[in-house]
Amino acid sequence: LRKSEPLQSVVDHMAAHLGVSPSRILLLFGETELSPTATPRTLKLGVADIIDCVVLASSPDVAEKSHLLQLRVQGKEKHQMLEVSLPRDSPLKTLMSRYEEAMGLLGHKLSFFFDGTKLSGKELPADLGMESGDLIEVWG
Repeated sequence: LRKSEPLQSVVDHMAAHLGVSPSRILLLFGETELSPTATPRTLKLGVADIIDCVVLASSPDVAEKSHLLQLRVQGKEKHQMLEVSLPRDSPLKTLMSRYEEAMGLLGHKLSFFFDGTKLSGKELPADLGMESGDLIEVWG
């Protein structure tokens, strides 16, 4: 790949090699999604940089499953971590109750925060723009 060549050529090559549509190919540099129109020069990529190629699912039930979020709930201690699956349209009070029960903290005064904002429990993940893998912090 030349420094001035768009990454679309990589997308097309990988799609042909893997037998999938180019629209299902996702290129990642670390955690960052790369645009197929970008070039190694515009991204300042060198010979030692690694680009990950991900094939996105095409099955129809993916949309159905995507309404479930995997959220991480973390207390101040390292061992106080819990992953919770929660529908996007379910109040966060459900997640809070699960955490309190799992950590043996029922009845304790706990505060839950998402992106620095204190949560009341009435919020919905969808309204807060939450995505799978997001972290909710717990203080108490």
